[in-house]
Amino acid sequence: MGVHRLELRAHCSAIDDLAVIRSAIKKLVGDDTTIIEKSDKSWHGGPQTNFSLEITRKKDVRFVISQLGNQCLTILLEGDILSRIDDRNIIHLRLSLAELCCGKIKISESRKREPCIKLNIKLEVYPGQSVNDIAIECLQNAISTDEN
Repeated sequence: MGVHRLELRAHCSAIDDLAVIRSAIKKLVGDDTTIIEKSDKSWHGGPQTNFSLEITRKKDVRFVISQLGNQCLTILLEGDILSRIDDRNIIHLRLSLAELCCGKIKISESRKREPCIKLNIKLEVYPGQSVNDIAIECLQNAISTDEN
């Protein structure tokens, strides 16, 4: 699977249950992954906690992508995957934080302002290769991995 790394970020307010969010993220990325938590202030001055992590080991990135589940991956494949890929070959996804805390994986609707977890997946694309083909192959491999 042609991936370099995966980055995850979540911004949580003071009223969020950090233990539940931490547990949901751990379930998504695996217990061995180190989550960085940083207490900060929001733009308006209220306390917030920022969760972030970076996974560079390809096997672990493949695990996280397969954890998204067949339904989520199929939605990505059926949609315009190129609209989610920037000029640096990074797939941008937003997962609903509330759904993740309930044990479900759901892609956030575009333009909907809801708490979310941001996933960036850096694709391994070399000159002469199609970004679209690599992205589709990556998602299809994750679906077949999830079925096994």
